[in-house]
This record gives sequence, structure tokens and C-alpha cells, in this order.
Amino acid sequence: MNKCNAIGKLLLIAFLCSVISSSFIAAASYPKTFTDTQGREITLDKPVERIITRSPDEARIIIALGAGDKLIAGEQATKSCLCPMTFDNTTEGCKDCYKTIIDGRMPDLPEISTRYDIYYEKIAALKPDIIFCGSLKDAEAFEDKIGCPVVVLGGSGWDFDKGGCLTSIKVAGEALDCEDKADELIDFIQGKIDMVKSVTDKIPEDKKPKVYFASRGATNAFYDPKEGRDFTRTEPSYDPLVAAGGRNVAAEINGSTVNVALEQIIAWNPDYIFISNSAAGNNTGLDFIKNSPELQSINAIKNGNVYNCFYPHCRGQPPDRNLLNMMYMAKLLHPDEFKDLDLEKEGNEIFKAFLGVDNVFTEYADYLVWPREYLDSLK
Repeated sequence: MNKCNAIGKLLLIAFLCSVISSSFIAAASYPKTFTDTQGREITLDKPVERIITRSPDEARIIIALGAGDKLIAGEQATKSCLCPMTFDNTTEGCKDCYKTIIDGRMPDLPEISTRYDIYYEKIAALKPDIIFCGSLKDAEAFEDKIGCPVVVLGGSGWDFDKGGCLTSIKVAGEALDCEDKADELIDFIQGKIDMVKSVTDKIPEDKKPKVYFASRGATNAFYDPKEGRDFTRTEPSYDPLVAAGGRNVAAEINGSTVNVALEQIIAWNPDYIFISNSAAGNNTGLDFIKNSPELQSINAIKNGNVYNCFYPHCRGQPPDRNLLNMMYMAKLLHPDEFKDLDLEKEGNEIFKAFLGVDNVFTEYADYLVWPREYLDSLK
């Protein structure tokens, strides 16, 4: 018995020494300096314990890297954009996700900004160790008014090149001492992209259908004067569509996020039209476009190839939903080649990788209705 106690004490001492040694090594690595996505040198004097994010995109990356327990505040839309919800109404949407993400703290997560306003005094009172934001302008304002280290992540979630969200993930990993986890997430994303492109890259360019992507939907018909967008708003560079094996008819336009004339869309004569839709159970935009007299000459209308797709925005460009669009578009554009792609399985894996919650896509598909109807049509 005494011998067992002695062994137990030795094991405990060895464990404590290991913990103390690990802590010492971690502490000894500070201060440390790294570079954010804008080429700015950031110096941290100690490990990060208290994180504030300016937008849902940054919060999503922090959670995906396993640091959600350190998130102490975020932008207003974080509550509706991470676990897809009806904005400002968290009784509708992915409720299981909303109640379990970041250890159930999402409902009470402090809001430090809106689409238009930033509450600097509230941020200062929360005493963050670091702020992650998406733009240089925000970073300069935070540094001036708050004083803690500010890291620009930036990077669009539909930009599949190294300059997009993959770089943002890498920088966040450096800031949070979780480089291995960041590499795993980058490999996961790249693996999903490669899985689709390994098929579509073999399809001759002239065999790929022409596609018009209404990235802001069509809820208010062709053009919404209040928001300056709707069916005529598109993205000349949308990687998920290209990876899915479509030819973006707007690719000839320079720049990003543009409004085009209705006559131009008709002249492009796309074979497919995708209309982003985040309005649960509402096909108003889809039905309007299908039945618009002005568009009846378009091949997509004539052949019945007009579809809802996942909304690529949510106070940013969430990579999880844009990866979903890539797979969903691939199945619609090339049904024979992707007949074995299980969209629900893939969707749940993607959301789990970013949010750490199981079965979010299943809940999302039921909430939106149209994805569930599409999945049911494949049975």
C-alpha cells in the first residue's frame, strides 16, 4: 500500500512538473511578433485569453480554431450569422446550434458593434487582450481608441486562393498559438475544394454551362433602390461557381460586387440562374424571376434551370456557406458527375469544422425549406 502511495506521489509530481514546464515554455515564447493580412507587424506580450471580433467572419474563424471559449464579445450579427438564424429573432433558425455553440454563451454574448456603429467605450470596459477585425480602417480606429493589439484578418470566404480566408485562418492561428489547428482547417477546406475540382477540371470549358449568379437574391424584384441591390447585383469573381464547373457570365467585368443592366443579363443568355435566398420558406424572388415576361427569352428560363442557392453573405462572406454553394451548384450543373456527392453529409461536416456543432446543415436545410425540398427530390 505504501509502495503504491509512493508511486502515485511520484506520478503526480511528474505530471505537475510537466504542466509547469509547458507553462514556462509557453510564457518564454512571449513577447512574440507576427504579421497580419495587411502586412502589419503585431506584437503580443502574453498569450491571448480575451478576444473581441468585429464581424461574424472573424468570430467564425476563432471558434473553428478552438478558441471560442475566449470570445468575450462580437458584432451584433454574430448571433444570427454563425448558427443561421432569422436576423434579430433567435427563435427561428438553427436553434440547437445557437444554444450549444461556445458552451451555450451565444444568447448572452455582448454586442460591441452593429452594421453602422462601434461602441468603443463598451469594448474598452471589457478589457480585451486582442481584437480581430476585417479592415485596416477598423484596425486603426481600434488601436487609437482602445489601445490593445488589433489584427486584421480580412479575406473573403468565397476567395479560394491563398489571399482569401485561408490566409486569415493562418494569421489567426499564429495569434492564438494554434498553428497546427489552423493547418488542419486549411487542409479541410482545401480538401473539399479539391474533391469538386478533381471532377470539374476535367470538363472541357465549352461543355460547362453559362451561369448568372444573383448574389443578393431577388426578394425585391430586379432592383431594390433602398439597398441598391437585388437580382441585378452579381459577383464577377465567385470561386465556388467556377470550382463547381460553371462559366460565370459576369467574369468579363472588372472589379467585384457590381450591378448590371437587365438587358445585359438577357444578352448573356445564361443556361442557369442561381438566386441566393436566405428567406426561410419564401420563394418570392425565385418565382418572380421564373415568371418575368422580360426574361422569357433566356435559356435558363426556357429550360427551367432557375434555382435558389445559399446566401453567400452574412455581414461578410462566410466560408462554410460558400463551400456549400460550391457543392450544391456542382450537383445541379453536373448531376451525373456528382450524383454520389452527399450534400447533407458534406454540409454537416463543413459546419462542424467551423462551429464545432453536429448536424447544423440538417437543421439549416429544414429551416430554409428549399434545401430540404431539393434533398428530398434526390431520393
